[in-house]
Amino acid sequence: MKISLGFFAIFLTLISLRVSAQDNSYEALAKMFSQPTVTGSARFQAIGGNHSALGADVSSAAGNPAGLGFYTRSEFSFTPAFQSTNNKSIYAVEPNRTTSSDVNNFNIANIGVVFGGGEPSYREGWRGSFAISYSRQNTLFNNINFSGTGATSSLTDSYAESVNRQIQGGDITQNGLLNGLNNGAPNNFQSSSSLYYWGYLINAVNNSNAPFIGTEPTAKVNQNLDFQSTGRVSQWTIAYGGTANEHFYIGGSLGIPSYRYETVKNFSETFQTYQELKGFTDTRLLTSSGSGLNLTLGTIIKPSDRIRFGFTVVTPTWYDVDETSSTSLNVDVDPNKGVDIGANPDATILNKLQSIGYKTVKKGNNIFITSIPKLSTETYQDNYQLRTPWKVSGGAALFFKKKGFISADIEYVAYKGMNVSTTDNNNPIYDDLVNSAANVKLFYNNVLNMKVGGEFRVGNVSLRGGVNYLQNPYSTAFDRTKTVDRSQMIYSAGVGYRTNEFYVDVTGLYGSTQGSYTPYSLTSSTDYASAKINNSYVKGLVSFGVFF
Repeated sequence: MKISLGFFAIFLTLISLRVSAQDNSYEALAKMFSQPTVTGSARFQAIGGNHSALGADVSSAAGNPAGLGFYTRSEFSFTPAFQSTNNKSIYAVEPNRTTSSDVNNFNIANIGVVFGGGEPSYREGWRGSFAISYSRQNTLFNNINFSGTGATSSLTDSYAESVNRQIQGGDITQNGLLNGLNNGAPNNFQSSSSLYYWGYLINAVNNSNAPFIGTEPTAKVNQNLDFQSTGRVSQWTIAYGGTANEHFYIGGSLGIPSYRYETVKNFSETFQTYQELKGFTDTRLLTSSGSGLNLTLGTIIKPSDRIRFGFTVVTPTWYDVDETSSTSLNVDVDPNKGVDIGANPDATILNKLQSIGYKTVKKGNNIFITSIPKLSTETYQDNYQLRTPWKVSGGAALFFKKKGFISADIEYVAYKGMNVSTTDNNNPIYDDLVNSAANVKLFYNNVLNMKVGGEFRVGNVSLRGGVNYLQNPYSTAFDRTKTVDRSQMIYSAGVGYRTNEFYVDVTGLYGSTQGSYTPYSLTSSTDYASAKINNSYVKGLVSFGVFF
């Protein structure tokens, strides 16, 4: 994943339309598909997503499958949803203005069927229910935009530092950069380093330790970033839960999750004063998809009709990941100035440049490039394995006869147990995966998330509300933006109408968090900037259900 490593420098870990963070490593992807969200039916989302000690809802299949043991009849449920997110970004480059961007998405939040076990013929008889459900775990639609007009460094400085490190480490040579032109077309460079070189965005200098610098090194830079993503994490669940004595319920489920994530990032720079280049746009494309398996085991203890206790263990999901990525450059050359390539450039190289679309003119004794075609890398394809963390949750619910209940959960997520790996030692990303697996232990903390909610019933009508708090999973070693609060608060409320034949539940959620976005980094942390992102979202969903 040569290109996608750089791409994740702007990787937004938006979890169910919530911004968290991004860095330049595979562990960001592991985090993205590991953080719990509020999922399930409109009813259970309205009470904050806490249902460890509750049951008789189609959400129990993917939550605590022991809750299926409360079913005495069968049910079909369907839940469409609408989500809208807003990002307000402040880039720490003059003039420090706030840029707002929005994105909307319709999706199916939950659909499922439960085949109820029926009433037992005697008190101690076994009753069990089987369920199949589909649930949207995360929605990955996002849009971020920010700009600054007074940057004193450039993305090309980051290009130069990257190429210099590769040369110092023996990964490439300057002759290797030259050979990058030999593929014969502007859209199949084998490395991003050759792309930068033949885009004339890095310049050679007489320095053996750092042979390249970014182009237009003395210019102030106008910068703009536009990032868009689409995708989802969803799961099919096959579950069974039951009870033998109406006091102890047990259940288990097999989860078959999958995800697809597609992103387009455009980072543009224009130089306020320049010698040769007006500016450029760096475009990066990423498509990542994976499928896997997980298991859930849950229990509910009901010592009386007034109180219940629940406990759930969810194994990691073992994903097999396929990924494609590419980078392209649009370089804007001032045709009146051009890029000076000297009086006697290599004839073979000059002919090759001209044959693939470079335009040149001769001024005096020297040759100048006046136009550069769109350049891009080959599309890289990678495969690796991703393991999400263990999750353990426990909760209690207090019932007030038929008037309603209050429920609360605590959820433990072992982020330090995430891992990315490959069994192929010859895989070109093997070393990157090893480093990222080590960084998981450094950059993440295990966390406790808290959820509380309740329901109040008046006849056939139920009123619901809840709060969900997700603790910040990042360690201080990760985050250079100390003013960002990456914890998440999610507020929910809903109303439902239920008869013996059907029900309709309506729920709204509001969430907020903060994140940061660093478009590129340099050796000196004072030479580049990050954008602070204030993220908020609203979600509305409706569940329609029938009993049979």
